Amino acid sequence: DNRLMTLKLVKNGLTKAAMFGPDGHVMQPSEYLYKKNVLVLRGRFRPVTHVNVDMLLTSRRHFRNDPEVEKSRIVMLTELTLNDLSPDGKIDEKDFLHRADIICSLGQNVMVSNYFEYYRLVDYLSTITKGRKTGLVMGIYALQKVFDEKTYENIRGGIMECFASLFGNNVKLYIYPALRSDNTIFTLKDFESELPPKLKNLFRYLMDNNKLEDIDDANISILNIISDNVLAMIKKGEGGWEKFVPHKVEEAIKEHGLFDYPKATDPLEVNA
Repeated sequence: DNRLMTLKLVKNGLTKAAMFGPDGHVMQPSEYLYKKNVLVLRGRFRPVTHVNVDMLLTSRRHFRNDPEVEKSRIVMLTELTLNDLSPDGKIDEKDFLHRADIICSLGQNVMVSNYFEYYRLVDYLSTITKGRKTGLVMGIYALQKVFDEKTYENIRGGIMECFASLFGNNVKLYIYPALRSDNTIFTLKDFESELPPKLKNLFRYLMDNNKLEDIDDANISILNIISDNVLAMIKKGEGGWEKFVPHKVEEAIKEHGLFDYPKATDPLEVNA
């Protein structure tokens, strides 16, 4: 399987990143992404839910509206890192293929990388895109980790050195909101108010220079969907998970028995 080949190339250290298209064919990032406006959504996609799709669609609208983005040169990437594929230190190839099947069923390109930190991913992409505007899509809780100084304790220049790489290469972050436990919506406005005082000016600088943007047209009615909960329902054979995922994802899971879903043998069951 070509998709497994891309995984093994990265896993064995032969390359830091590899990618394949919706048809599963391996693509060369240095060619396919050359001087393109790249928009990246990183995730576990286990499985893809309505939230993931909304993140892709809404961020693409925002990205297209950027005057520095050439609409005909936009390339969207869904990225899986080795860290997301191996939380316990071991990579389950079957699980990887399940995720790949799901993402490809939605017509998306997939990148597998060993760039756990966003700034390293940006450094890599910038060598290929040659200064073209690049967008990163992330949930607001992921942005909290970006602003967590502990993340950069082993970097000589700390958060400032890493932010220079992350935001210094014509990059913009599109931030997807989250639903808090009290049912309020968590956005960049709330994010700023909760930052430590010493980071507020840094945040304000990034906002003033158009490096961060709220995805203010997100579908807030689906923010209660948690992929881990959906996965647990699928594995347990519980009903009702179907309403949390796109129809194509539901079909792929049922037809191929993905994520340990009990694969039906009777055609009537498959179409139920």
